[in-house]
Amino acid sequence: MNPEDLCPICGGELEETEVKEDIWLGEELLVIENVHAKVCDKCSEKIVSYDEMQRIDRVIREFNYRKMDLKRITAYVTSI
Repeated sequence: MNPEDLCPICGGELEETEVKEDIWLGEELLVIENVHAKVCDKCSEKIVSYDEMQRIDRVIREFNYRKMDLKRITAYVTSI
């Protein structure tokens, strides 16, 4: 097996998939869907490529400047 297909954290197998990335920006939560990542089948570590990180950074910049269409959701937060 190619070392690039193994998780650097636990050694599990990495599988190409699409995930959601949750990013808190101050008091606002930005959920980015359809992020291409390799996910470990043992520890669930997510690994994204440099190119995908650049796509995420572009989305964050556009979010900060409100230059994108967004779907608004309601979330309730409590403490116990």
